[in-house]
Formats: sequence, structure tokens, C-alpha cells
Amino acid sequence: MKAKSENHFFIATALWYLLTVFWGFAPSFYLSNIFENPEPLPTHLIIHGIVFTIWTLLYAVQVFLIKSKNYKLHQVLGVFGLLIMILMVPAGIFPSIYKVYAGTTTIDAAGHNVFRLSFAYILFAFAFVYRKKAFYHKRFMLGCMVMLMSAAIFRISFDFNMQSSQFFNKGLQVLPAVMLFLFDLVKYKKPIFVDLISVVSVLFIFFFADYFWWSASGEIFMNFLINIFVTPFV
Repeated sequence: MKAKSENHFFIATALWYLLTVFWGFAPSFYLSNIFENPEPLPTHLIIHGIVFTIWTLLYAVQVFLIKSKNYKLHQVLGVFGLLIMILMVPAGIFPSIYKVYAGTTTIDAAGHNVFRLSFAYILFAFAFVYRKKAFYHKRFMLGCMVMLMSAAIFRISFDFNMQSSQFFNKGLQVLPAVMLFLFDLVKYKKPIFVDLISVVSVLFIFFFADYFWWSASGEIFMNFLINIFVTPFV
């Protein structure tokens, strides 16, 4: 019964993330023709959108494969997921720091996104290491998804005129992790602190990232990233 209820919870997160990503990026990516965007998307954003979409769909597929007990296919797709995550590193970092290179955003604004993506990659690495320990594997994967949802949720916030509300943006971002923590607290009668890694990460970035990116070290590191991920390709 515990396993069944946990499967239902993660299925709910898969549906949540599919809805979040589609809602957030429908106007600018999935349904851009309907919304009549004046400018076509640059190539790097198209690549970013495709890779990120594949990743989100893969998360959902993997959750449903576990529910149907198709563990062999789940393991095979896990290798594919590793390849997609490797692609997500340049596909995610490039759009963030290219704006700094082009002079359309600040180092600090781009840096926050770089930190969120970096934490997502780290949590995925833990999920991969713990892939044979389902309890931790699932929770690290959920944490990874939490860190990747910031941009989609920020776009959704405009539909509610809540774009300036950090409580809305950060609250919606960490909601699945908080719900998992409460779910596990009820189920196991004790707190499972691994559930809160992504919550702590989001709050850490929000409160402390500025101190790094406003410093000389932050500027040096951003220039380093630009020289690796942007300059060779423009």
C-alpha cells in the first residue's frame, strides 16, 4: 500500500510538471504561431526548448513505467536520460549567459539561473548514483525537477499578475518537494530530510546568490563560463 500510494504521488508530479512546462512555454515555444510572436526564436532557444521538452517527457514516462512495473525499459531509458542531461548542460547554460554576452541582462540575473541549473545537474548526478536505491533515486529526481522549473513558473506568474511575488514564484517551485516531505512525514512518522534538499537549494540561491554574483569573483566566473559556452559558438 505504501508503494502504491507513493507511485500515485509521483504520477501526480509527472502530470504537474507536464502542465507547468506546457503552460509556461506555450506562448513562446509550443504555440508560438497562435500567439503571433513578432520575432522567430533563435536557434539556441529552439535547441533549448527541444532538449528540455524531451527531458520533461522522459521524467513522466519513467514515472509511469515504474507504476506499470516495466523496470527493464525504465533502466534502458535511464541511460538515455543521462545523455539528455549531458545535453542539457550546454543547452541550459548557453541561453542564460548569452544574454550577459549580448548585454541584455545582468551578471546577477543570469547567475541566479546558472546556480539553479547547476543544483539541478548535481541532484541528477545523485539520482544517477543512487539509481539502484529507489527511495533516494526518486527523491533526487524530484529535486532535480524542482530546480528546473523556475523559468516556466515565472512565465506562469504573469498570467496571475504575480510576477513580482517571490512567495508565488518560489512557493510554486518548491510545492512538489514540500508536499513530498509532508507525504513522507505522514507515511513514515518521521521527517525525511532528503525531500527538502531542493527547497533549501532554492532558498539558498534566493538569499545568498547575489553576494557571489555581485562580487569580483562572480564576474570572473561569469566571464569564464562565457568563454567556454558562448564565445566558441558565436
